[in-house]
Parts: sequence; structure tokens; C-alpha cells
Amino acid sequence: MATPPNDAASTKKPQPIPWTHQETVHLIRAYQEKWYALKRGPLRHNQWEEVAVVVAARCGYDLAHPAKSALQCRHKMEKLRQRHRAEKKQQHTAAALRPGAWQYNTLMDDLERGPLPISALAPLDTFEEEDENNDDTIDDRNDYDGDGSFINIKSKSINCILSERPVRMRSNKRGFLREHVVVKEEEENENEDDDVLGLSTEMRAFAERFIGMESLKMEMMKETERCRLEMEKKRIQMILETQRRIVDSIGRAFGSNKRIKITQQN
Repeated sequence: MATPPNDAASTKKPQPIPWTHQETVHLIRAYQEKWYALKRGPLRHNQWEEVAVVVAARCGYDLAHPAKSALQCRHKMEKLRQRHRAEKKQQHTAAALRPGAWQYNTLMDDLERGPLPISALAPLDTFEEEDENNDDTIDDRNDYDGDGSFINIKSKSINCILSERPVRMRSNKRGFLREHVVVKEEEENENEDDDVLGLSTEMRAFAERFIGMESLKMEMMKETERCRLEMEKKRIQMILETQRRIVDSIGRAFGSNKRIKITQQN
């Protein structure tokens, strides 16, 4: 019995959705973060699920959008690594014959070289939107299971990640992040200069007040010493005057008695 054409068409495997440039860039960076968090260790299945969730969140996909699964992310990274190794081998031998460099060379070099600070990462707008090569599109057809249905594994916490992840603000101008850092450093330097100037002014005013108080203290000490010397001089004069009067009184007393005795003898 011949198979109806409708049954044959229904059993045909559906074509996979190719990877977009945005998804590929977010995949490389999400894998780099997870890979270096594990100290370049291999990722397990649940960790690949986390990478898939991060890619979907950074692309702004909701639950209705067909996001890439953990298996598709793993296969895509394997193909990107193979392509990067091939590009590095051909970099010196056939560099003059190649029409253009691979658009993901920079990202893959950063992945192999090591994690860079946020200020050193290039913005997404510097990469041009280009379609994947035919070999990548053909290999993407293997990213579904055997019964013809796509593997769409999502973490239970994808709703929280999609709802809580902040929207990334990007500038259309190249070097915006670097200019922002330079302006911020200049503002911090100006604030530090103002603080130093204010501190020096306060120290100068405090020194002037301290010197004034010390001068007043010395003047008071001099005045006190002068008053003490005058009082001591007056005390000595009073003592001498008292002693002189006592001597005069004694002299007058003894002198009068002697004259009385002389007159009695006569």
C-alpha cells in the first residue's frame, strides 16, 4: 500500500531557525562569563541551560519567542570554536587571498585570551549584521531531536530573569563608554582639588586663630609679671619704711632717758 503524499510531508523534519548575529554575540559573551566563572571548566547541562536563558534574556525574547535551547547553544559554541581554530591556521598562510576577516574573530580571541574589564569590551554596534555562512546554516539543522520537534529547554526561573533583568542602554556613538569614563575621572579630580583647597583654607584659618590666641596669652603673661614686680617693689618699700620708723622710735625713746639722768646728777 502506497503512502499518501500528505503523510510523507507531515513526517518531514522542520527546518531549524538559523542563528542571528545578535544571538551569536550574546552566546559568546554569556559562555565566556560562565566558562571563566568555572575557571575554564566544562559546562554541565544545567549550566548550558543557564547560558541559554541569559542569551534569551539579553536578546529581549519572551516566552512566546522560539529561543535557542541548551543543546543548540552547546553545538553552536563547538562550531564557533572549530571555525576559530581554522581561521587562526589560515591567518598567516592565506591572509592575502581571503576577501575579509571572520566577524567573530575579535570575540573569540577575547574568549581564548581571558576576561576583559567592562570598559575594554567593544559595543555590539561595532559588529555589522551579517548572515551566517552556509556551513553554519547546514550544521544548525542538527540542533533538534530525532522525532522532529525542537528542543526548547528553559529554566524555571526564566520569567524572573526576563522581568528583573535591566534594559541595557547602548549608544550609537563609538567610544561612548570610554568618553564617559574620562569625564567621570575629570569630575572626580575636580572634586578632589576642591576638597584639598577647602582643607588648606580651613587649616590656614585655624593656624591664624591659634597664633592670635598664643599672642594674647603671652601679652597676658607679660602684664601679670609686670604687676607682680610692681607689687613686690611696693612691699619691699613698705618693709624698709616700717623698719626705719621703728629705729627712729627706739632712738628717740633711749635718747630722752639719757638726758633725764644727766639732769638729775647735776
